[in-house]
Amino acid sequence: MSTMGHAAAARWGTVRGVRAGWLPAFAAALSLSAAIAHFGVAAPHYREWWAHGLFFVVCGALQTAFAALILVRPRAWLALSGIAGTLGILAMYVYSRTNGSPIGPHEGVPEAPGLYDMTTAAGELVLVAVLVLMLEDRARRWAMRLVLLAAVGLWAAKAMGVLV
Repeated sequence: MSTMGHAAAARWGTVRGVRAGWLPAFAAALSLSAAIAHFGVAAPHYREWWAHGLFFVVCGALQTAFAALILVRPRAWLALSGIAGTLGILAMYVYSRTNGSPIGPHEGVPEAPGLYDMTTAAGELVLVAVLVLMLEDRARRWAMRLVLLAAVGLWAAKAMGVLV
């Protein structure tokens, strides 16, 4: 751990590779906020097609479980899982707004972005940043590789014409 890492660990305390303090509570609040948003749009999406509704219910359930776990037992592997899962949800959001849903009755029809979903996506981006901040040096490097991989993936998809 670097000197800066030791200073941060001394200030916040460390629990199994994760900085403790207010960051897990903030991450839990952000995840729960996204879960509430996903539960809130599950019914209208279900009316369009059952699998879309189920997708939002599953996202909300996983984000609720993640919020409880990161608050009660913050661990590096959990923060890394949260980063990967949140980036996956954000990638699906970008894809659905540029190319439309990949499956279902509205396949290939882009959905217009709205204030509600853009606010939720912004909160999820902040969640990723908070989860990265929670990690100690070695795990943080892996987390930043995940973020970079997601960014390069989106850029490559755009360059290859996969994202319109």
